[in-house]
Amino acid sequence: MVMESLSRAKVILKEMFDAAVEAVLPNRIIKNRVKVIENQLLVDKEAFRLKGNVYLIGFGKAVMGMAIEMENLLGDKLKKGIVSIPRGSKENLGKIKGMTDLTKSRGVVIYREGCVNNQPDSASLSATAEIIDLVTSLKETDTLIVLVSGGGSALLCMPKAPIEAKSKEKLCKDLQNAGANIKELNTIRMKLSAVKGGGLARMAYPTSVISLILSDIVNDLVDIIASGPTIYNSKSTKIVIEILEKYKLYDALENDLKSVLTSNENADEKYLLNERKEFTHVKNIIIGNNTLAIQSAFEKTSKKGLNTIVLGNNVEGHVRDVSLRYVDIIETICLTMGGHLSREEFFTIMEKDSTFSLSETEVEEIFNRIINSGEKEIVLVAGGEPTVVVTGKGLGGRNQQLTFQFSFDWHIKVQNEPRLGEYNVIIMSCGTDGQDGPTDAAGAFGYAAIHSMVSDMYNNLKKKLDESQDKSITMDIDNKLNIDAQEIKNMERLDVFPDLKIDYRNRNSLAEAIKRLEQMSPDVVLRKNDTYNFYSQFKGGQDLIKTGVTGTNVMDLHFFYIKKV
Repeated sequence: MVMESLSRAKVILKEMFDAAVEAVLPNRIIKNRVKVIENQLLVDKEAFRLKGNVYLIGFGKAVMGMAIEMENLLGDKLKKGIVSIPRGSKENLGKIKGMTDLTKSRGVVIYREGCVNNQPDSASLSATAEIIDLVTSLKETDTLIVLVSGGGSALLCMPKAPIEAKSKEKLCKDLQNAGANIKELNTIRMKLSAVKGGGLARMAYPTSVISLILSDIVNDLVDIIASGPTIYNSKSTKIVIEILEKYKLYDALENDLKSVLTSNENADEKYLLNERKEFTHVKNIIIGNNTLAIQSAFEKTSKKGLNTIVLGNNVEGHVRDVSLRYVDIIETICLTMGGHLSREEFFTIMEKDSTFSLSETEVEEIFNRIINSGEKEIVLVAGGEPTVVVTGKGLGGRNQQLTFQFSFDWHIKVQNEPRLGEYNVIIMSCGTDGQDGPTDAAGAFGYAAIHSMVSDMYNNLKKKLDESQDKSITMDIDNKLNIDAQEIKNMERLDVFPDLKIDYRNRNSLAEAIKRLEQMSPDVVLRKNDTYNFYSQFKGGQDLIKTGVTGTNVMDLHFFYIKKV
């Protein structure tokens, strides 16, 4: 891969990501879509009555920006607010574009910080208790505004008695590590929680509730976002058991957990619901989502004249499977660009894809864009939230795992199909919240040459060490290999792990470097789920993407840059 092409691709993809995130900054969405006129709250052109005293609660990674803007909009109408946000949010506030300084607020809203790495803790439990106290104290003549975003499941947490918080979180962690998707995970969370699955709305009755939601879920399923605290859910025992049995966790459940998970919800709630089984006192409105982010990324590159194709934003499944599906799609696009596939062949392949379920019209549009691209770059845009099956104790996140997995899978594909070597293909995958797993990275870049570079370095060092075992090889007075300066320079050019600090004339140093590189092989890194440590060391971390906390959260974004060499 030509390094100039890689650098250009990185700039293009990073600009797309920045534009996408900016479009879904919560403060910006509130400013653009929400108005307060007299006793009405307007979301676009839809009006909601503000009865009596107005109160505000919120929970999630993106609600701080929403709350600040809502406090400004509501003015004296707002009597009190409590918002549960991730630890460090207030400290990071000034780093988020367009965010208002908290010192300029009226101080009516209380901000409680909790949760590290999106895991509930005592602070988030305390914040939830405060929120419950406020909600249950309200009258029928009051109005409650609820701000919801991804991350809310951890920041609004109250286990049902007699479950202990640690037992609940261990089960949820086991589910995550087993590869459960967010729908399955939040279904279990709802059953275990007093506030999720409509629990908060039940507590608020008969107060009027207006819930403004920033979606981080595929297809914007409101009952799954933050585990649906303001959405009615029957909490089906049958579905819960099916999920736990699927991941082989049901039989090992502790008694208290099993008792709650298999209990029937017996309360008569017909008086709370309409014929569509929606709470009559609650209005739920999605104000932002991944679609909005993707549209902004598309517009960013289209304005620059780049041929941009949106695949969709419903990517789910295990990272390994997602990577292989992307490989198939990009192989199809490259072969079509090169004139190796007919329209009929292209349609046949694309219609078989189960990831995006593209319509015939969408496939036609993609085909025409490819054909009309000539030898220009093509940029692909997609979104979603894959899952990772955790098999090791390394450090990483699903975005880094996806880029590394794709790099390796594409490397293998190019080896088996030499025609694909004519194309530079670069992936960028990032979480819109700026946090990929328990790391300080949002995601990473990936490309086939990563594995070629590591392999070339390993083979070169191995060859040199093997040669050093030859008794005919001369050693200098310090018992070091006699290697001239030019040969050392040639070896240094292949060095993509500068932190190894290899002494190329020292057998022990070569052996140690080889041992370290064996731990950087794709199968080891993926098995250990250690992509963050790989990327941190590879080329000094140049392919890691560190944006810092963005203040929003609308799932992940996947970008691909394709150009014929």
